[in-house]
Amino acid sequence: MLALSMATALTACHKTPDPPASVLQPPGLGDRVRVLGADAFVIDGRHVRLANAYAPQGVPDARCWAEASASKLANDWVRAKVREARAVTVEPTGGVDEYHRDLAHVGFDGADLGQALFEAGLAGRRTDAPNGRFSWCDPISGRATGAPAVGTLLDNGTR
Repeated sequence: MLALSMATALTACHKTPDPPASVLQPPGLGDRVRVLGADAFVIDGRHVRLANAYAPQGVPDARCWAEASASKLANDWVRAKVREARAVTVEPTGGVDEYHRDLAHVGFDGADLGQALFEAGLAGRRTDAPNGRFSWCDPISGRATGAPAVGTLLDNGTR
C-alpha cells in the first residue's frame, strides 16, 4: 500500500510535455483581422474596405430583408475564410470609402477576397452607382451593372 502511494505521488510530480506548437497556435488570423462586414475589416489596427467588391449590408443598414439575409450569408462565409487563413495581404488602392476607410485588395492565403466573394455570388462589383453599391433589393438580373453571377445564387441542386 505504501509503495502504491509513493508511485502515485511520483507520477503526479512527473511533468507532462508541452503540446506541439500547432496545438498552441489556433488556426486562423486570431486578433489580426476583425470582420466588420463581408467587405469591411480592421486588419492590424487599420480600417479597410474591399476595393473590388461590394457586399450586402446587414441590419440596420440593409435596404430590404433580402439584403439583410444575403449579408448574413456573406459575413458567415468571410468569417470562415478568416478562421481558416494563415496569411493576410492588404494592397491599398489609394482611395477611401465614404467612412474614410482605405480601399484595398485583401487576400487570404494568396486568394483575392473580393474576387472570391463575387464568384461565390456573395458580393457585387463596385459600380458607378451611388457609393459604388449594387442594389440587392432590385430584381436580380445578370445584365445589371456589377451583378454577381445569377447562377451562383440559385440552389438548383447541381452543385
